This record gives sequence, structure tokens and C-alpha cells, in this order.
Amino acid sequence: MLPWDATLRPTFFKMGNRQTPNSIATQFKTDREEPCTAQVAIRIPPSLKSRLKNIDNWQEQARQALEKIADLKSA
Repeated sequence: MLPWDATLRPTFFKMGNRQTPNSIATQFKTDREEPCTAQVAIRIPPSLKSRLKNIDNWQEQARQALEKIADLKSA
């Protein structure tokens, strides 16, 4: 016997999947063949981090540089 009414579903199980009209409009969209969903963490000096943050679109440039490195090493 459950200590609560099994027909009532707690809202805290759904919070991560809740979508409002505003959240749907602001979801990340991509035109890539493969979406960028994987993450890689590296440690860099604070001075390099601050220099990177000053570069426009630094994340995309870093992705392209990493892809070039991977292509060179796998060839």
C-alpha cells in the first residue's frame, strides 16, 4: 500500500521537462549536421581564459581548432 494516492503525480518529477511558450521560443537551434551536445573540460590558465573571453565567437573558433587537431591526428 502506497503512503500517498498513486493517482496524484508529484510536480517535482516533471520540472525538468516543463516547457512554457517562452522556453520553446528560446531553445537552442542549430543548422549543423551533428548537434554539439557532448562536453569536454580542460584546465587553462586564468590569463588565457580572459583572453579567450575577449574574442568574438570564441567557442566556435575553439570547436574548429579542436576539429582540425582531431583531423590531423586521425589521418
